[in-house]
Amino acid sequence: MALNTSYESLSLANHDFSFSLYKELAKTDEGNIFFSPFSIHVIMFMASIGAASKTFDEIINTIHLNKTTHSMEGYRELLEDLLSDNDSLKLATGMFVDEIFKVKKSFVENSMKYLKSSIEKLNFKNEPKEQRRYLNNWVLSKTNKKIKGLFSQDSITNDTALILANAVHFQSTWIYSFNDAEDDSFYVTPSDKVPVKMMTLVDNLQYYHDNDLQFAALKLPYKFYAFNMIILLPDVKDGLKDLENNFSKINLNDISNKMSKYDVTVKLPRFKLEQSLQLDGTLSNLGCTTMFTESANFSNIVEHGELYVSKVSHKAYVHVNEKGTEGAAVNGLNAIIRTMPDRLPKVYFVADHPFLVSIVSRTKTILFMGRLSNPLK
Repeated sequence: MALNTSYESLSLANHDFSFSLYKELAKTDEGNIFFSPFSIHVIMFMASIGAASKTFDEIINTIHLNKTTHSMEGYRELLEDLLSDNDSLKLATGMFVDEIFKVKKSFVENSMKYLKSSIEKLNFKNEPKEQRRYLNNWVLSKTNKKIKGLFSQDSITNDTALILANAVHFQSTWIYSFNDAEDDSFYVTPSDKVPVKMMTLVDNLQYYHDNDLQFAALKLPYKFYAFNMIILLPDVKDGLKDLENNFSKINLNDISNKMSKYDVTVKLPRFKLEQSLQLDGTLSNLGCTTMFTESANFSNIVEHGELYVSKVSHKAYVHVNEKGTEGAAVNGLNAIIRTMPDRLPKVYFVADHPFLVSIVSRTKTILFMGRLSNPLK
């Protein structure tokens, strides 16, 4: 029972961390946003295993856990559940420590056992450029060659001591295929539109409309029903800002539970999003300040020496078309056939203006999250 409780706590933590990260990123970014909250959560959890005292408290608070819900066993179960019997999702987690540090055996064992992480010693002090190339190649190989150049020119120096890296790659076809895309328009603002290739699908789909917050929600399942794309589409063309301002009233799990089957005509643009993020400032603003300073306490990673995190780099990519979705970040089916009534209520879901998009696992973990403000950017 305790394990199930910790699993639920982790799922809730992932959800709340996703929305708090989104809100923080939206403060400084007016355009498209795309990131993997799951990937970032895994890396921060890994850092928490090595942290102590104030550093530990800040990290777990930032990722919406506490000392009761912080469970390595629960995290192991979460990862195993996400990755089992499923070739859609690939996850790679790595810690790279400078050779001068002696890493504690317990930390290595915990990271490998609970987070399936690799740990490598690299010579940052004498060969920062070579190590940067090595790490970028590591990320490239783990993301189906989709994430290039995660670590920029001067991101790794002689002073780099610790790099936490997580790569997530997702690729899956839709259960319900779209028709070939046709030329159409996407309204960036109510008076400004751009040309797009719009895909069309007519099928019985899970749908919900929120009259209070004035948005429609649609669930598009991927093969085997292991993952779903959930789109929140404001009723009006410039309604996304209002929706974001009401995040405190939005819970994707609740929305999923409120959905029911409709005969939905969907229009969705093809889109491709890629975003590079330096998360040091973002995570500090969310309350995680000490880990980036010399006051950091990572005494569960190293015996002696000052160790602190110099950088948290993140890059995410998604490509959505008629066949399905490919998404990357650095980070068996029992079919139940239910008899459907002859006629379902008809609705139109026309995503021709800015919307919120997420890719969520069957176990309610938000893998990717973002907004499409302009498909051409």
